[in-house]
This record gives sequence, C-alpha cells and structure tokens, in this order.
Amino acid sequence: MKKWSLLVVALLVALTFTGCMSMFTALTVDPPVSTDASMLVLEAEDGTTGDYLFNTNATGWAPVVEDKNGAIVPFKMVNILADSDTFYFAENIMAGTYTLKGFRHVYTDYGLLPDGIIPNYEPYVSNPYHIRQEFMLDKPIVLQVKPAEMASFGKYSISSSWVGGAAGTTDDRWKVAPSSVKIVSNPADKNMLRAVKGITNANWAPWNARNPENPL
Repeated sequence: MKKWSLLVVALLVALTFTGCMSMFTALTVDPPVSTDASMLVLEAEDGTTGDYLFNTNATGWAPVVEDKNGAIVPFKMVNILADSDTFYFAENIMAGTYTLKGFRHVYTDYGLLPDGIIPNYEPYVSNPYHIRQEFMLDKPIVLQVKPAEMASFGKYSISSSWVGGAAGTTDDRWKVAPSSVKIVSNPADKNMLRAVKGITNANWAPWNARNPENPL
C-alpha cells in the first residue's frame, strides 16, 4: 500500500509541475533472440523513503553498465512490481563481462527546453535539454554472465536531494546536489531475481527459464 501511495503522489507532483510523466515503461520484454541470449537485472530504491526511485520526465536515475568493450548497456525501467523496488533490466545481451560503474541521474533543464517539447524519461538518449550527472561506485561491480542466463547486479539504495525540486523555480531545480548523493551497494541481494520469477506474463516465461532463483 505504501508503494501505491508513493505512485499516486509522484503522479500528482509530476503532472502539476512538469505537465507530463514517464514514470515507468510497461512490463513488456522482447523475446530471446537466440538460445544463448541472456539478461541483466538490478533493483534500486530511494534511500530516504525505502521505496521506488522517483523517475519522471524531469528527473530520473539509471544504472551505468559497460560491456567488455566499454560500451554502455541501456536498461529498461519499471516501477510497478509489488515485490520489489525500482526494476531495471537489459534483455538479449551476449555472454561476457559486464561492469556496473555507478548510476546516472538525468534531469530536465527548463532553460534548454524548446517551446512545445515535452521531455520523456530517456536516460540513455542525448537530448540538449537533459543534463547528466554520473555518480560512480567506490568499487565497480563486475559480473561474468553465462550464455542463456538471467544474472543480477543486486540491489542499490540511492539517497539524494534536489536543489529545488517540485517547489523550485530555477531552470535546474531537478538537479541533485552532488554532496547529497549516497549509494549503498548490495550486489549479493537476490530479491530482484525472485520478484521477476513471480511475473506471470507469458512473455517473461522464456526469460524466467533462465532465472536460477525461486519466486518469492
């Protein structure tokens, strides 16, 4: 009930102060492109509230994960699972080495936003009105992903404060104050895998066949 209350509050705030909202992608997933296709998942929470991260078209977080060649792996984001906090996943990746370097905060700078443009939650797209802030982990998390495996980076608690937030009036009101950011890592946490295992959507069945955990 607490999480649904947070969703309602977040929706009202976003609609009031930003005019539009992109809090989560639908719980949709692309099917495996091959028998060896793998998936990466991780869970993140707001370190202050212990609930979903506040991800909207004005302010949002995303993991910074690199493959073995140093390319950034884009993750999808979902804020609707009852058994987890914010759910990030990247499907159809190849087996190999992946490194979670940290987390990216992207916010809308209203001084750079053209008239008539409504921003979206797009942490991996370079938009001129989106400003990126990257906060690296003290110790990057490295995973060796096997073929046909669903693997997890664990769970991360992110605490931060905006310079203004919804009540602010400056163009950069959704910027987070760097000194306020604290990230607590728990790479051994398996809750996200177990929560995913409980998804009954048929499109998730071939992926959950690659999930080594039992449902919650």
